[in-house]
Amino acid sequence: MFLLLKIGEFSQLGQVSIRTLRHYDEIDLLHPKLVDEESGYRYYSVRQLEVLAQIVLLRDLKFSLKEIKNLIQQDPKIFTAALLKKDREIEKEIQRDQFRQQQIHQMIQRMQHKEKYQVTIKKIPVISVVSLRKKIKSFYHEGMLWKEFMEQLKKQEISFPADPDQNLTIFHDEEYLEEGVDVEVAIISNKKAKEPLQMRQLPTLEHAAIMYVEGNYHQLPEAYQAFAKWLDEHPEFEMVKATRQICHVGPEHTANPEEYLTELQIPLIPLTLT
Repeated sequence: MFLLLKIGEFSQLGQVSIRTLRHYDEIDLLHPKLVDEESGYRYYSVRQLEVLAQIVLLRDLKFSLKEIKNLIQQDPKIFTAALLKKDREIEKEIQRDQFRQQQIHQMIQRMQHKEKYQVTIKKIPVISVVSLRKKIKSFYHEGMLWKEFMEQLKKQEISFPADPDQNLTIFHDEEYLEEGVDVEVAIISNKKAKEPLQMRQLPTLEHAAIMYVEGNYHQLPEAYQAFAKWLDEHPEFEMVKATRQICHVGPEHTANPEEYLTELQIPLIPLTLT
């Protein structure tokens, strides 16, 4: 003999509305243990509360009702495997949300410190470099280009400088591109190099706008926006292509992206104002 609960009692104990219980019955998800033929009253067993709790949990975990119906009829091992898979998905969602939350906090900080990007003008003398220039899939693939570059340097017995100020990245495109980005990675060196590497001199920049960006690379677009504002306020200069970036502190120096320090060198030409 087992205790039967009226649908109202079952609803209260299971924290699910009567309307929802009737819907679960209609879709063959959870049937009453007994339906009185004369009155039509629905009765549930106490043991069905555990099944209902599983349904509620799976629903809250964003399983579809169809998936729930299949899972509660499966072997416990299959049920457990499905829960573990969902656990991994939730962990990924948490990581994505944490990243979004970090971006929100960073944006708030930037809004509160709009003048953090200071622009200075300086002359950069001619530099001899050994470099590797390629079109890469996207900006996010720059690290792979550096890896290939360093392998070629090692193969050609050219030492990679310990000083981070001795390496730089040059972006040759005249516009922002989502893919097929023309990028050159280089080290300051007088060593002779063979293809695919090249040895060349970077010309003197008589006027270069210098900006330092502290923090992860996601701030670079904002830094360029700050430069655009500066350029608008200084009509005596015009920007030219081949922006250089020097990574003073980057992924190879620290595991914390907030400790990165990037120097932007943006070539300028003075204009004659009338």
